[in-house]
Amino acid sequence: MHRNIFYVAKREYLERVRSRVFRITIILVPVGVGVLLVIGRAGNSKMDVLPNLAIVSNNPALAVQVKAALLEGDEASPQASPPTIIVDAPETADSIAQIDREVASHQIAGYLRLETQPGQIQPEATWVSTNSVDFIRKSQMQSAVRRGLMSQALLDHGASADRVHQLMKTVPLQTMQVKNGVVSKSDSERSFTGAYALIVVLYAAVLFYGINIARSVVEEKTSRIFEVLLSTVSSDDLMMGKLIGVGAASLTQMAVWAAILVIGAGSQLAVAYGIHGLSSLGVTTSELVFFAVFFLLGFYLYSALGAALGSTVGSEQDIQQFSLILISPLVVSVILLPYVMANPSSTASVVLSLIPPFTPIILYMRICAQTPPAWQIALGIALLAATVWAMIWLTARIYRIGVLMYGKRATLPEIVRWLRYS
Repeated sequence: MHRNIFYVAKREYLERVRSRVFRITIILVPVGVGVLLVIGRAGNSKMDVLPNLAIVSNNPALAVQVKAALLEGDEASPQASPPTIIVDAPETADSIAQIDREVASHQIAGYLRLETQPGQIQPEATWVSTNSVDFIRKSQMQSAVRRGLMSQALLDHGASADRVHQLMKTVPLQTMQVKNGVVSKSDSERSFTGAYALIVVLYAAVLFYGINIARSVVEEKTSRIFEVLLSTVSSDDLMMGKLIGVGAASLTQMAVWAAILVIGAGSQLAVAYGIHGLSSLGVTTSELVFFAVFFLLGFYLYSALGAALGSTVGSEQDIQQFSLILISPLVVSVILLPYVMANPSSTASVVLSLIPPFTPIILYMRICAQTPPAWQIALGIALLAATVWAMIWLTARIYRIGVLMYGKRATLPEIVRWLRYS
């Protein structure tokens, strides 16, 4: 029996590893991710630079303070080069018409209009530009107006210009984390980015290979390959070999990508971007170990579900209709990630992490955010492993009869009868 499983697993593994799609994805995925990171970094650096603009206001003092706030920029991401900011205060109808023409001809990106009404503290602020959707510019303008108002209020109450400048500076905030009773420095943004990247890889791999298993079963059913295979091996051996073979192919792909990540994190190009090994990305050795554990268990859980789904339907169109059943726990897990990341020790997070369909992603995120008690990790892994074993046993009963069903979609009462027959 074990020899038959080995032969089937070998066939499934070699069939996928030797495919052109497998070789292309191994190369293109890391290259594509690297290109996207470079483009995203370049795009973010350009978005951080404020364009040339104008400030139009009936309050000259406020306009000057808002201009100063815009020129200083955000101290967390200072301006690469100061923009040209034209102040038109007090405004006139002719000056506004002239600035409108400059915006239309793209001489300036737009203008910020500030109208102070008698008896009101906050001005009416309007950003006028040719771009209808510019969320980053809107945030920059709102921040500058708020800081300009505060600066002007302090000046009006007798504070010196130097005193106002010091008070308006952003206070740098360092983050520390307590792990195993030891307080250590942490980079919350990079820790979140590293953990979230691993979660996305886990989600995509489990989703892709789970659906791939279902499609493989349907393809072999429709081509009647099963009738030949079942003459030499049992349906249970065939299913187990398929799961092991596809799982080994997925692990090979993950191992190649992990090696590229490790090599890339230590390269000179990575150093130029401020990356000094995996630790600077917020990825620790324990996170990689747990990633492998949850990847394997999650893969076999959803692959078994995919095999059961594929054996009960008759075409790939049916798989597309029922794929939502397969991926819904993964989608819910990803939707809940922000809450789990912010509240890793809450009752809801703990309960969700112990429910097997959610465990691979939710419990892994809890480990990345704030290491839970050892008993919760052990219980979550034990429950997930037991569910994987039960699901494989249950799927084998369904698979045994379902692979020989042609021409129709199995109903729930029929599946129950299959389990009884088995």
